[in-house]
Amino acid sequence: MVNKINHSQNREILEHYVKAGEVIAEMFAPYLEVIIHDLQTPEHSIIAIFNNHITGRKIGDGTSDIGYKKLEDELPDKIVNYNNQSPSGSDLKSSSLTIRNKDDEIIGSMGLNFDLSSFVNIKEFFEMFTKTFTLDNLPKREEFFMWSVKDEIQQALNKFIISNDLQGKVLNRKDKLNVVDHMKKKGHINKKGAISILSELLAITRPTLYKYIKEV
Repeated sequence: MVNKINHSQNREILEHYVKAGEVIAEMFAPYLEVIIHDLQTPEHSIIAIFNNHITGRKIGDGTSDIGYKKLEDELPDKIVNYNNQSPSGSDLKSSSLTIRNKDDEIIGSMGLNFDLSSFVNIKEFFEMFTKTFTLDNLPKREEFFMWSVKDEIQQALNKFIISNDLQGKVLNRKDKLNVVDHMKKKGHINKKGAISILSELLAITRPTLYKYIKEV
């Protein structure tokens, strides 16, 4: 009687996974195969399979070597995104989840096989299309607007003055240090000609500006 009750409870648990697997497979059809195994009978373990064109298996077929390893507790319950291959040679991205009952006994597993073959050409196209190269004598980032560095720094300075309520005020040393700190954090200091431009706008000498840069 106890065995019949346990079997009924186990079957009920597996049926929940069958329903979940059907939804997942339909959502990602035709690329995702979902299989529910009853590992209590590993030689005929497949009790449900959706989008089975991916591996060609059917209900009543036995489990794979992964299933037998799970039964021996040689693998973790959850294995996600491992490299795999279908019987026809298509690349797969696979995952496996062990199903346990209330007594923590292994009763089944859910397998997911995502067929990557339809995406190979797209991947190759984007790899070719986005491929770049580097040269030692080229900068990592090209300065496209060198002629407008002064305008950029002037604009950044005006924005700083407005946001800090410094309009119409003669900037003191502390204010100028704050300006330099802001320009440094925003990367304006490293732009070509920035030292001369900023020292002119702040009405200080280049040596003084270098001193401020070291202080902030």
